[in-house]
Amino acid sequence: MKTYKYDTHVHTREGSACADISGSKQARLYKELGYDGIIITDHFYNGNTAVSRKLPWEQWVEGFVKGYEEAYKEGKKIGLSVFFGWEESIKGMDFLIYGLDKEWLIHNRSILGLSPEEHYRKIKEAGGFVVHAHPFRRRSHLADLAPTPELEDAVEIMNGGNDDPIYNRLAKEYAETWNKPVTGGSDSHHKKDRHIGITVETPIKTIEDYCDFVMNSKITEILDI
Repeated sequence: MKTYKYDTHVHTREGSACADISGSKQARLYKELGYDGIIITDHFYNGNTAVSRKLPWEQWVEGFVKGYEEAYKEGKKIGLSVFFGWEESIKGMDFLIYGLDKEWLIHNRSILGLSPEEHYRKIKEAGGFVVHAHPFRRRSHLADLAPTPELEDAVEIMNGGNDDPIYNRLAKEYAETWNKPVTGGSDSHHKKDRHIGITVETPIKTIEDYCDFVMNSKITEILDI
């Protein structure tokens, strides 16, 4: 049975200060690695963004989406699907946001500074999808994490950037405890990173397809590091 491979958590140097590979190069790399698509999820305004916060909001958003736009443009040339998302940091927690676009960001500067509860409500009201990214990174016990199942639609239980396997094991246990849908991604910032992700039986044609696949357990496999 043929399956299709996607990385759901990818950074670019245009949007993430901690990345050293451009959006266009990420697209070419993933094509060479045999992937069918990627989701660009650069660090948002509250995180390790590469874009100056001194810029007016609309200009900041234009700079923020550049890595995605360059990856998308290259993907169109080489036959790689490229979708948009971002990684939001709130009170020490990281969330991957899917299903919203540049125009929504331009008109919603009020997303900044919200509490986790307000943030989740605003994203959901707009039709977005929220995944708790690597929830146990820098933590070692379930008791150390204040559970937030009401603030996320799914949990990233496999993250290529976790340097200790216990973080992924604990994320899986957390998802099972709260009966949350699961997914996984590389958290790729560099060419040398461990490239993982998911496989599915039918191609992902839109970001909404990806959200549906996660929520309805249509992921064939979450790749292991």
